[in-house]
Amino acid sequence: MNKLAAPLLRVALLSCVCAPAWAQPCKFSSDRAANFTGTIKKVVISAGEGSLKVSGAAAGVNAKGRACASSESILGRITLESRREGEVVYLTFAVSGAGMSGMGEMFKINKYASLDLEITVPKSAQLYVTDTSGDIELSDVGPTVVVDDSGDQLLKNINGNLDVTDESGEIRVVSVTGNVKARDDSGNIDIEDVRGDVQIGLDSSGDLSVVKVTGNVDIMEDGSGDITVREVAGNVVIGKDGSGNINVSEVNGKFTVNADSSGEILQYRVRGSVRIPART
Repeated sequence: MNKLAAPLLRVALLSCVCAPAWAQPCKFSSDRAANFTGTIKKVVISAGEGSLKVSGAAAGVNAKGRACASSESILGRITLESRREGEVVYLTFAVSGAGMSGMGEMFKINKYASLDLEITVPKSAQLYVTDTSGDIELSDVGPTVVVDDSGDQLLKNINGNLDVTDESGEIRVVSVTGNVKARDDSGNIDIEDVRGDVQIGLDSSGDLSVVKVTGNVDIMEDGSGDITVREVAGNVVIGKDGSGNINVSEVNGKFTVNADSSGEILQYRVRGSVRIPART
């Protein structure tokens, strides 16, 4: 084992049956917390059911949370596992139990377990977030990767590159100093103020808006929903569009649509060449 790796820490449970100070009421609740100081270059967060809010700070990692459950027995199994390996900090939401038999209670009607988390991380640290359910809000953080199953996302003031993979839910991105890559199955995507390139690998459904980009915009594949792109310093390329209107304006470079199944294609104030499919 790495000498720098600290042993796994299980946060003590302070159970109470009370009206909590947090916004969401629940039948049984208790607090969780974890703290790390010193040089931290990367933070890996694995969140589950519940909201997640991460913001940048001068130094250190400070996590506080509210566990919520339908019963005291389930509440006692909700943990915020934390450990440090060198300059990397790991924070993981978990529900412990003695195998599947111990978890059977979780699958009964009206049974639930969640952990709302608020975390501060160093502004310069790399951030890697995986989340299964619940809204995510990130602000004033470093280079970031997000892999999310469901829930809305608000990602703002990202100092570095941003890479987002999402199954469902709205994605709102505001102010990124690096490049943005996104892939989304369902839900609207709204991206504004990117000082780099924007690449949308796949947007299966929902409207897509990209505004104010200093680099290029590359929308590789869009299934359904309208596409709006404006104020782009570089080129705009739409590889394949299924259905929905395309509206592009104020582009200094070229505008290209390689394939479009249906919907109008509108372009205004494009300085470079324009190439769009011919209508038959």
